[in-house]
Amino acid sequence: MLVSDRGPVTFLSTPSGPVLERRPGSVTSLLDRSARALREEVRWLAPSTSEEDRRATADGRFARLGLGYGFRTVPCLPADYRRYYEDAGVRGLWYALHDLWDDLPRPLDSAGPGPLRDGSALRAYQQVNRAVAAAAADACHPRGVVCFQDYQFLTAPGFLRARLPEQTVGLFLHAAFAAPEALAVLPRAARGLLLRGMLGADVLGFQCERWADSFLRFSGEAGCEVDRRAGSVRHAGGRTLVRRYPAPPDQEYLTDVFGTPEADRWSAVVRGLREGARLLVRVDRLDPAKNVLRGFEAFALLLDEHPELRRRVRFVCCLTPSRPAVPEYAWYAARVRDAVADIQRAHPGVLTVYWDEDRTRAMAALREYDVLLVNSVHDGMNLVAQEGVLVNRRDGAVVLSARTGSAERLRGGALVLDDPRDVRATASALRQALAMPLGERAARAERMRAPLAAASPEGWLRAQLADLAEVRDGKGC
Repeated sequence: MLVSDRGPVTFLSTPSGPVLERRPGSVTSLLDRSARALREEVRWLAPSTSEEDRRATADGRFARLGLGYGFRTVPCLPADYRRYYEDAGVRGLWYALHDLWDDLPRPLDSAGPGPLRDGSALRAYQQVNRAVAAAAADACHPRGVVCFQDYQFLTAPGFLRARLPEQTVGLFLHAAFAAPEALAVLPRAARGLLLRGMLGADVLGFQCERWADSFLRFSGEAGCEVDRRAGSVRHAGGRTLVRRYPAPPDQEYLTDVFGTPEADRWSAVVRGLREGARLLVRVDRLDPAKNVLRGFEAFALLLDEHPELRRRVRFVCCLTPSRPAVPEYAWYAARVRDAVADIQRAHPGVLTVYWDEDRTRAMAALREYDVLLVNSVHDGMNLVAQEGVLVNRRDGAVVLSARTGSAERLRGGALVLDDPRDVRATASALRQALAMPLGERAARAERMRAPLAAASPEGWLRAQLADLAEVRDGKGC
């Protein structure tokens, strides 16, 4: 059983009746592809505020869609969902897990780390987690495994464990898990709830060693017995394994995209923007964790200190709006727009920015770059870096933050930024990448492609299921 915040489809209410819509999102796409590839029976749960989804679950409409797996929603009140997702989730947990406190306007509230100081936000988070865990307990098979997905369900494993002590439970974090000091700003009660909830899982999965190690440190500082070598935590409820399951790019999707005339059209457009210069590309959401603002500051510094590059480089950015209703995201997006306007005034024609979501256009830009910039403050994985390596046809260089999961896979060929907040170091890395000889670029590109060849979404999920099955069998269930 898979449990995620967003399901693969939703029914929208329209004047002419309910309309089915596919849900976007990298996590949703990864789970959908993985679930359809498995031979085992898969059921998927997700919370929903839609009355049409509630009706579709009740009358079996989801079951008749032929998704390749079972799917049903767990009804939630809109007000509770907003507090769970936006206030507790994004403005509390997301900021903490990605160590964003210094990148946001101060103060988030009068005295500390955003809405998680407010008991009502945490209660709403717990309420949704409890409801989803209850639905999973009612629907799961005793010999099956339940896999919660991402930071929206950090406490759900504990709730499920309380209902079904012998059930085999996993939790995978697609997000980062920053150092314990980033989480230390959360209220003590919130930290305790999160840790106890996460340790309700038999197996905890992370995108890379950095995030797994951060969790082990977090557990140890809370007084748990941690075995770093074995990757395990002993606690009052038993033993939790801590493992690494790096999410892969969806190579089947990438192949499908580049079989379309639209992709060829956008590739031609991007090539036209090159104008004989080296092409620098960035593809990202407008999320403070992605560090887009400092990327533009580094580019501006590069042009100011090396004016000869104004004729030799073009920067093309595909930026997708993200969570515009969240105050800090709106503030951040406005600052990014101001930075773009400043560069375009100072250096006309050097920078082109697309401000809306178009995956085909983004993939076309990745196909054409000479240098790709990924300078996230913290990022669970960042599949853009890996997608770029796979689809690029110019042996492009990659300037990559060390604080991404992708750095673990691509370190052999990428130019790695140890501190992505260091604007001058980022500008220096961009200059090095732009000047890199073609032979070195080709060698580095080959070293980055090699570890991606065998990765697949179904392999990623199967690795989690195999470890959970081993735990289940060890229990004698």
